[in-house]
Amino acid sequence: MAVIRRNSFIVLLFSFVLLLSFGTILSHNSEKMDVSYIHIEQGDTLWSLAESYSGNIPHQEWIETIMETNDLDTYRIAAGQSIAIPSEQLDFAPDETVHLAGDSE
Repeated sequence: MAVIRRNSFIVLLFSFVLLLSFGTILSHNSEKMDVSYIHIEQGDTLWSLAESYSGNIPHQEWIETIMETNDLDTYRIAAGQSIAIPSEQLDFAPDETVHLAGDSE
C-alpha cells in the first residue's frame, strides 16, 4: 500500500489512460457504416462491381470488405440479389450518360 500512496500520481495517470483507451475502442466499434444497396444484374461479379465502385481501393481489398459486410461465404453473387456497399463508394458509380470517344453505339 505504501508503494501506491507514494506513486499515486502514476497510478492515477495509468488508470486515466486505460479508461480513455477503453472508451476509444468502444466508440470505434460501435460506429455503423452508412451503406447503400445495389441490385445485382445478370453477369455481374464482385470483380466487375469492384471495377465500378472501388475507387482507389485495390479490387481484392474492396471485395473482401464487401464479403464481410454482406456475410458472404463465397465469391458468387446471383442476379436479383442485393448487396450492401459503403455509401461513399457510390461516388465512383459509372455514369451511363457519359459517352467517350471509342464507345460503340
